[in-house]
Amino acid sequence: MKIHFLGTGAAEGIPAINCDCPHCTRARNEGGKLLRERNAILFSLPGYELLIDCAPDIRTLINRYHITKLDGILATRSRYDHMGGIKEFEYWPTPLDFLAEDKLFETIKREHWTEMLDAVMFHIPYYPGTSLYFSGFSIIPFAARRRQPIFGVSVKEGDKRVVYTSDTPARLTNYARRVMWQCDLLIVNAPTFDKVYENHITTVEAIELKERVEAKQMILTYINHENKPHDELEAFVSQLSGVSVAYDGMVIEV
Repeated sequence: MKIHFLGTGAAEGIPAINCDCPHCTRARNEGGKLLRERNAILFSLPGYELLIDCAPDIRTLINRYHITKLDGILATRSRYDHMGGIKEFEYWPTPLDFLAEDKLFETIKREHWTEMLDAVMFHIPYYPGTSLYFSGFSIIPFAARRRQPIFGVSVKEGDKRVVYTSDTPARLTNYARRVMWQCDLLIVNAPTFDKVYENHITTVEAIELKERVEAKQMILTYINHENKPHDELEAFVSQLSGVSVAYDGMVIEV
């Protein structure tokens, strides 16, 4: 499968609005990989282009990377940085699947939905631990947090398996760890380097998670301005085996 990291920033993006911290200042002055739009990932799967989440910047990202084909959008949570761009798809020229757990979909409808989207989107519910089968690949969602409806996904094509964690705390269920077990690629949302928040895993904790679940490769994404700038974070992980840092526009094949 091919994976295109359209945006790799956390909720604030980099540079964050009205922030003069060293990280944001460097991003404004130097640009390049230091700049991060809000998080969005495109999976190119057999006969199916699947967008994971719909960042507020999605119109800019779709135009920047010349994305002309989409088949579905999978929602992992309802917050603005994950779903703030959904209204842009009022003008998408072809029908789209909208994959979301039922309660999550109700929240998204209440907070972000429009009548015009009903003409474009077809809601396909998913359920944690239950496989969604597509000819040529399958998706298994899993709960990423207890108190809010947030979901990670395991995507399997042939004998390759990629797990995307979405907004995962360091404290995971045993089930989630088994979903991740020995996966070919683990994509982890790790906004900060070592500053601990209850609801988000740090970069340091994500590296420990990779070793614990014996993931073959790991990519860090959803980086905020409290993490290291891209070049510094890249230099740090270069000392580790099988760990890399996503940047806006990065494309990989698994």
